[in-house]
Amino acid sequence: MPHARIDLNRSHQPRLKEYSRAILAGMVRGLEMPESDLFQVFRLHDEDELVYSPTFPTDRREDIIFIEILASTGYTDETKQAGMIAIIDELEALGVKRETVLCVVVEVHGAAWHDGGTPGSAWDNSNDS
Repeated sequence: MPHARIDLNRSHQPRLKEYSRAILAGMVRGLEMPESDLFQVFRLHDEDELVYSPTFPTDRREDIIFIEILASTGYTDETKQAGMIAIIDELEALGVKRETVLCVVVEVHGAAWHDGGTPGSAWDNSNDS
């Protein structure tokens, strides 16, 4: 159940639905997750609230979109890379420059997830080791 947290400049607000669809499409294609597994949080920031290097490592960027994917352990490095590349590809198709996106996958142990359902439900991971 990957969960995406996206931090971006408030100027992107009119495009959040487009970005949401693109990020989901990238996660479905790259991380091979179900399309119905949609959990995203967009956090909008005012000017100067997002601090970043405009040239690290070598790109020239004038804006940044931070995407943090929280995912259960078990994805291979290749799958995580494919997921991040797919997300960036989808955003680029909307006109977002590749160098604008900084994407990271953070793995959490399965027991760290719970959907709030009743114990023993399909998503209750409290007994995972």
